[in-house]
Amino acid sequence: MTISKFKNNWTRTIACVIALALTSGGYTAEQSLEWVERWNSFAQQTGEAKHAEWAATIGDPEAVKLAREWEEFRGYTASSLIQEANVPTELLGGLILTRENIADYPWISDYLPQSKIDRIMDSEWFNWDKIVITPPNHYYMSRGRLEETKKAVAEGREFTINEKGEVLDTDGNYALTSQGALPFTTPTNGAELNALLTAHGIANENLKFSPMEVDVCSASNKVERAYEADLWWQKMHGRVAVEPLGDIVDKEGIVEGGAIYFLKPFDVRGTAVTRMRYAATDKEDSFHAYLPSLRRTRVLAGSDAQDPMGAGFEVLWDDWRQTWTKTDPRKFDYTLAGEGFVLAQGETGGVYNTATMDDSRCQISSIEMELRPVWILEVTDKTGKYVYGKRRLYIDKEFYYVQHQEMYDARGNLMRVLDDGRDWDPKTGLGMWRNYLVWNVISKRSNIMEFTSQWDVLNEDMDGIFDIDLLRDYR
Repeated sequence: MTISKFKNNWTRTIACVIALALTSGGYTAEQSLEWVERWNSFAQQTGEAKHAEWAATIGDPEAVKLAREWEEFRGYTASSLIQEANVPTELLGGLILTRENIADYPWISDYLPQSKIDRIMDSEWFNWDKIVITPPNHYYMSRGRLEETKKAVAEGREFTINEKGEVLDTDGNYALTSQGALPFTTPTNGAELNALLTAHGIANENLKFSPMEVDVCSASNKVERAYEADLWWQKMHGRVAVEPLGDIVDKEGIVEGGAIYFLKPFDVRGTAVTRMRYAATDKEDSFHAYLPSLRRTRVLAGSDAQDPMGAGFEVLWDDWRQTWTKTDPRKFDYTLAGEGFVLAQGETGGVYNTATMDDSRCQISSIEMELRPVWILEVTDKTGKYVYGKRRLYIDKEFYYVQHQEMYDARGNLMRVLDDGRDWDPKTGLGMWRNYLVWNVISKRSNIMEFTSQWDVLNEDMDGIFDIDLLRDYR
């Protein structure tokens, strides 16, 4: 896959945007809604109700207003970056890739990673019958996150990263627990890009899935084991979009928490796990698991986060939200390896799932992808002790979240690939998830995870969810 070396030439200052508006007489309705019009045309072409519904969703006046505000701050959109790069027009929506025709587009390898091309070409294992290219969307986070970030810029606040990889605010406090602005929205190195990704978190402040469903698939494309669980996540400080704003009480020093309670299969029902992430690098996560078969709670160490979430899982505890490995430059190198474009699943999960499984539930009959502008972050293990020798993450220039990830073993061999589809609300900029696709190219095993978002959690008190002694009695 061709990726240009990093050049920080996509970013325009707000002043440049204002100047452009003045010299051109401002944005016309047609220009500002270009991405919506592409989706309307695409929906007419396919005739599918789900595409028409998504076009209407992103064209809602509230969504358009928020998209424009983020565009003004950034100085660019996915559409403007794509237009500047002069990519093949087939990638603007409507192209369908199959095993029979993919060779007709030799340039596709510049945008579609080989690990995904292999899924089209391999008829034996985890096959994708077709990839449907949809128009690019404009993604963004919440208005509260935008306002806090704009305020930080206007006040001249500076963020720094110390030798432990901790992001500090102007006063020397941990930025992830002291305020709500995004740091380094125009990253110049790997440490800054990693900090921006970490600050994105989950693009939300409360999260719940009920259920999360996981099919564990073998090399022969058969479901070996099926899981169901309820899962939660919460941002503890710098809350700007979901009540309570500001801080969650009694969570001093904690950035965020995750929790899961397994419902199926029977042999793991009642297993509960909580994990709390501290801002201080040297303070280990509070990581606990309740095992009903033993009727006892285990305190887990940081190294346990490298274990699979369960029997047959290709997803590690450290693979939550694409990567939940604790930042530490003493253990990892963070390199801004380049920038470019990648084809990845869109975030249309609030209307429909971009991935459609076949009857086996272990192969994909159709998957939709869109072209995304990305920075490339490589996280390389320096200790020789971590499960992955390197993570390669394609981070979206609009959404500041991973669009495609490849994990390599200690010998440099590609091991796992992860591509997810989010459940993202264009009106609010808040996100959850719709699917998680993870495949291991060495063992030829895969996981297909589907999530049912419970948006009512935005109005619920989550007190006690992250206390293992309370969560174990959840059901």
